[in-house]
Amino acid sequence: MEDGRRDEQAGDWHLDRFQALLFDMDGVITDSMPHHCEAWQRIFERYGILVSQEEILRREGERGRVTLETILSEQGRELSQDEIRKALEDKEEIFRSLASPTLFPGAERLVRTIRERGKKLALVTGTSGREARGNLPADLLGCFDVLVSGDMVTAGKPHPEPYRMALHRLGVSPDESLVIENAPYGIESAKRAGLRCIAVTTSLPAEYLRDADKIVRDLEELRELLFGPPASGV
Repeated sequence: MEDGRRDEQAGDWHLDRFQALLFDMDGVITDSMPHHCEAWQRIFERYGILVSQEEILRREGERGRVTLETILSEQGRELSQDEIRKALEDKEEIFRSLASPTLFPGAERLVRTIRERGKKLALVTGTSGREARGNLPADLLGCFDVLVSGDMVTAGKPHPEPYRMALHRLGVSPDESLVIENAPYGIESAKRAGLRCIAVTTSLPAEYLRDADKIVRDLEELRELLFGPPASGV
């Protein structure tokens, strides 16, 4: 297994092999991670804590409360439950105040084409349902059969619960499903749920994504894996 991935033929990733695709949102569908990083950094600066973008990107996918409490604890800080609630609300407000996240090139076309091919789709994100609905156009969100957000689960990524919940709601098994992720916690969550996972290097370089079964550069390279080269007419 080179770079932590299975040595498999490109055909093993063709869309025909799967009944369902499960997508992370931030950093996969939406180019929103820079905004999340800025919002988190502003929150932690209130407590005199400097957090690098890399630290936040490595934690992408976990529930916001876990991110907040873990980093505060590592710095010897502790907040009351009311203070935690307020900090999380402020983080969302800062995020919404920034420029609206854009879709990655090819994201909408990819999702719609998969939908047109009769495959089931799930969006599995660590963000709240409110953020997810605010970040995606309603008609694109409507392409997904299932939304699993961070406020719907007890244990977020890297725990397998989010992806297990998505599988249950889709009514599919792990061996007929494929996850698209961009961060270590999301990959771990998918693998612990028994799923195959392709990672895109939209947020972090490949060395952080070695536990994925396959690593691709962007959604265009992912599209070619799923459908074949552009000459196929997709």
